[in-house]
Amino acid sequence: MRATRTIGPALGASLVLLLAACGEDTLDTGVDPSSETSTETSTETPTETPTETPSAAPVEPVDFGAEPALAERYKKAALRATSDELITMVPSALPEGWTTVGGGYQPDPQWWRMEFTAPTGDVVLDQLPGTSDDVLADQPDLTEADDIDLSDWGTGAWSAWDHEGATVLAYDLKGSTVVLQGPDLETVRGLAETLLPADEAGEQEG
Repeated sequence: MRATRTIGPALGASLVLLLAACGEDTLDTGVDPSSETSTETSTETPTETPTETPSAAPVEPVDFGAEPALAERYKKAALRATSDELITMVPSALPEGWTTVGGGYQPDPQWWRMEFTAPTGDVVLDQLPGTSDDVLADQPDLTEADDIDLSDWGTGAWSAWDHEGATVLAYDLKGSTVVLQGPDLETVRGLAETLLPADEAGEQEG
């Protein structure tokens, strides 16, 4: 707020100058000279220092070992995985604000992986042989949550877990399981709703 000055001291000072010019030596204005300083000081509005809200610490995903090398252009890798009879799941279109870091495939042991950046944090897709029970059985710090039904998006019931504050969703396919990990359920579900087999996804990025 702008400082407001009182007009009393300024008017008194003007009278002193005027009467001095007319031959008067002194004039008691009734104003304490120190009051001007104190008045000005008291009308100053203190400024507040903005405080920063600490950001949430990133959560480490479930570790399945030494993952495949990723490449920004991943379509050929997805087709190689498909030719190895893996029903390779890819997003048909990413949610708004997402970007694809890359994708990669290794044939032995068979593993398809993609990484994404969402507005809320990093998201990972891993596709591995076996069922979700096989893939996640030995993983620590997993707490089971309610299943998520995505039948309206072409898949079905996804198993859900909490992993130290992060969300893990898993979906069993023929011969493999897809595991999605991210910062929260809404974010991970957003990716799950876009997934299709690579040979059905049409003109996909990468």
